[in-house]
Amino acid sequence: MGHTRLGELPKTRRWIQVMDLLDETTNPEEIAPKTIAAAETGFLRATQDSGFKYAFWLLTQITLAARKDNFSQELNKLGIDVPKEAGLFDIIGAFTKHIDTYLAKIRARTDISEMAQLAAVETFTEKCAERSRKLFGTTPENVQQSIRELSTKKNFALLARDFFSRFTYRYLNYFLSRETSKHVGPNKRFENIDEHTAFNDALALHCKQSAVIVQNFAGGWYSKMAYETGITPQDVEGFTAVALKKLLSELKMVA
Repeated sequence: MGHTRLGELPKTRRWIQVMDLLDETTNPEEIAPKTIAAAETGFLRATQDSGFKYAFWLLTQITLAARKDNFSQELNKLGIDVPKEAGLFDIIGAFTKHIDTYLAKIRARTDISEMAQLAAVETFTEKCAERSRKLFGTTPENVQQSIRELSTKKNFALLARDFFSRFTYRYLNYFLSRETSKHVGPNKRFENIDEHTAFNDALALHCKQSAVIVQNFAGGWYSKMAYETGITPQDVEGFTAVALKKLLSELKMVA
């Protein structure tokens, strides 16, 4: 298998409605529901995408590993090869490399898996860097502590929300960017590139707000599974299927 791409949306009635709407408004809260409805099949395909499920599973495992005394050793057990005194960028680099290696091994790289990988790396980096700074440094101990904080019910819920919101934004923008770029310029819907950027920022915010529905139950699921049996890839498959369906329903609602 090679790299499986989503391709372009067919010129269905739903997608034509999206393009028509771009001629009328630049409100992401109106455009996003139409776009996700037109791209619903591909969005739900992520529930069966190996890379998507694996990227999220790794987030659960890294945060749980940070609870252990020998953090770097626990990461190495996961296949995330880091030095004994691992810094944040050591972990981020190894995390990214490990997903690349995994996808190459199972020959399952897709556009969805790449979006998930980027969403996971961005979310992990931002959350850890933010907490490391609060600990007045980026020593290996501070880095581990910042990741350990993400293993609480509350903070993992926020981590999950950010992962799903970033993935959703990338998915919607995968299709929308092909159309919105045609609407930039004098006497067009976006007068200049700054207005186009502002639209993308607003779309990202809309995805983050919609992903609160995932946050509402992610923390409880994570805590329960980690305490009772540990979190397996099968557990993640079940969770992500429910999460994506809930998120899809939320996105399809017109604000």
